[in-house]
Amino acid sequence: MEAYTDRISDHVLARHLAVWPAEFITGPRAVGKTTTALRHARSALRLDRPAELGVVLDDADAAIAEGPFPLLIDEWQHAPDVLAAVKRAVDTGMGQSGQYIITGSARNDLHLGQWPLTGRVLPVSLWPLTGRERFGDASAPSLFDRWGTDGRFTIPEDPPNVLGYLDIALDGGFPGAIASSAVGAREDWMRAYVDVATTRDLEELSPGSGRRRSPVSLRRYLTACATHTSGVVPDTALARAAGVDRRTGLGYHEMVTVMRLIDDVPAWHSNRLKRLTSTPKRYLSDAGLAAWLIGVGREALARDAHTRARIIDTYVAAQLRVEVEAAGGRAHLYHLRTQGGEHEIDLVVEFGRQVAALEIKTSSAPRPRDARHIAWLRDQLPPEQFAGGVVFHTGPRRYWLGDRIEAVPIAGLWG
Repeated sequence: MEAYTDRISDHVLARHLAVWPAEFITGPRAVGKTTTALRHARSALRLDRPAELGVVLDDADAAIAEGPFPLLIDEWQHAPDVLAAVKRAVDTGMGQSGQYIITGSARNDLHLGQWPLTGRVLPVSLWPLTGRERFGDASAPSLFDRWGTDGRFTIPEDPPNVLGYLDIALDGGFPGAIASSAVGAREDWMRAYVDVATTRDLEELSPGSGRRRSPVSLRRYLTACATHTSGVVPDTALARAAGVDRRTGLGYHEMVTVMRLIDDVPAWHSNRLKRLTSTPKRYLSDAGLAAWLIGVGREALARDAHTRARIIDTYVAAQLRVEVEAAGGRAHLYHLRTQGGEHEIDLVVEFGRQVAALEIKTSSAPRPRDARHIAWLRDQLPPEQFAGGVVFHTGPRRYWLGDRIEAVPIAGLWG
């Protein structure tokens, strides 16, 4: 049996199960939700198997009553009434923790408002594999839980150069894509993944909607998102790039968001700063998928500095998204841009009462000028609020760029 890759979300899931009755694992198709859930469950009902589905359809309450617990209910959408059974079991369980882990299809989030489990289930997100999960220590606390320690970044002895980072980003974080890339079949895996997302998932997300959804148009929209990944792009511009009207574009945007194929990072706001944009920053959730949709590989990216920067930015943002969601305290990911574009910071993380400012560069030796927008933000905020700034780069060294601002190799995130 293939060895399990520890996930950063493992300790989040364990933490929740210790105090909460039910967990719901969300994430894109093929990131390993069931595999991770089975690591934490003592028993499982796999509702994509006819025999187990039949038991639940006959009597859902009885099917989930025996355990052993935690009980995984996998692919719940095949028997939606099982959620009502979980609700009844939780309500009569007197708040007993660690009873149920639930996984299912992409449509779960779209119909969240119809769930009978409000206030009874905690969500845990599983995203494509990060560098820390592939090459580092996934069991370590989140970066933002150890931000104030000396060990917040650990630089490998031989970190990659820019082409090495491109190779890692192009592999992506889907376990199947990584395995396929190792045997020269990445192209086939990505094509099959997108085909399923734009056909079967499309049908699942819009049954009886009254509006005809086109797989071809949805793929064009997803490709437009990939082309503009890491950009601050209005909805109208994405729709225009995909060749659809704004209303259709908004519908597709909701779909690919529910599929977790894109993740919009909201704009940061502060009462101390004026004239900040409110447009979100758009990201594909996986850099390898973004590059495949655009149709660029290693050689093309080596020649195209603009697209290379977008792919590296997308890769690093994916690492930080997981670190933020795994933080024990409240942490939120934003971007910052003034309305006139005078100041722009790739990512801003608000955790506790502090703010960290993060820039991503493809250069191997960033200079203080590359941190000028971080320095501007530092000078606008009270000293106790500014937690520090980091310019992530593709070189081998970690060094200071100014007061509380440092340059750190991207591999420092692997810890």
